[in-house]
Amino acid sequence: MSQSQADDERPEDSFLENNTVSQTSHVLFGSMMKESLTPLNLEVESDYEVGKGPPKLDVLIIRRAGARWSKAQLEFLPDGIRQSNCKHVILELKYTESINKTAIFQTIGYLGSYLRLKQFKPEKVCAFIVSSKTPQKRVLKQIGFEQADIKGVYRSKDCLLSNIQLISLNDLSDAPYNLWIKLFSSKIKQRLSVLKRILAFDLKKFNSGLVSILVKILNFWNMIGEISMQRIQKDILYESDGISDELAAWFLSMFKPEDRLRGLQLEDIFKQFKPEDVFKQFKPEDRLNGLDLKIIEDYLKTKKKNDSSFGK
Repeated sequence: MSQSQADDERPEDSFLENNTVSQTSHVLFGSMMKESLTPLNLEVESDYEVGKGPPKLDVLIIRRAGARWSKAQLEFLPDGIRQSNCKHVILELKYTESINKTAIFQTIGYLGSYLRLKQFKPEKVCAFIVSSKTPQKRVLKQIGFEQADIKGVYRSKDCLLSNIQLISLNDLSDAPYNLWIKLFSSKIKQRLSVLKRILAFDLKKFNSGLVSILVKILNFWNMIGEISMQRIQKDILYESDGISDELAAWFLSMFKPEDRLRGLQLEDIFKQFKPEDVFKQFKPEDRLNGLDLKIIEDYLKTKKKNDSSFGK
């Protein structure tokens, strides 16, 4: 990935993304929503079964018991969802895929299946396509979606699509309630900015499960080569106002050593230590292994000569 790509959006879909990356992103997205919303008296379910056995809906279902969203729930619900009155919300994340007609047809199918299974009236259920990538204006026109009054939220005037809205993560505002979901936006700089704001909160006040998911999301970025741990440490943890050294150290302690070092060259790792500290980790025979015998002999002669001179 070039630096310009790394600073903008991830590259176009690839075979790897459409499999491993897409599946992992869905798992992390579902886990994040569950950890943030379940403690707030919301039921969150993923892989919803259409009937007995497969297939399953590859979506997230949020169910509300009360007549309206509570104040605590609204602190985590992003724009689009927080303004809806539906008690049942279907979320479909598009992380590697771009928005197109097929995506709309697929969501219509999910919505119809859920309504049929639950025997609900349409007004009880809303569906949201959560798009990591910015939808193209040409495509939005083709599918009949227009910008709503809320930044980053699109809806259709077609009555058949009135229960479906599109959320563009790249375009949502930076309001606190949008931050967690924007960790899945495609723009690298935006994700780093969001991460910086989340870390500026007192993370220790969040439940441990949610902090654990945040660590997994960062490991995911690092693993697929989008944002390295070194960049996170340099740009966010150590060269950023609002994040104390104590918080940075505490947060880094959540990561395994191998995850913190992933992507670094050996020479970059060794630069962080004095040579004598590195050599202490090896047996004498391991330190000498691979060295030319003449180099060893010359070193011993020089050392012996220096020691003799020092003793005089």
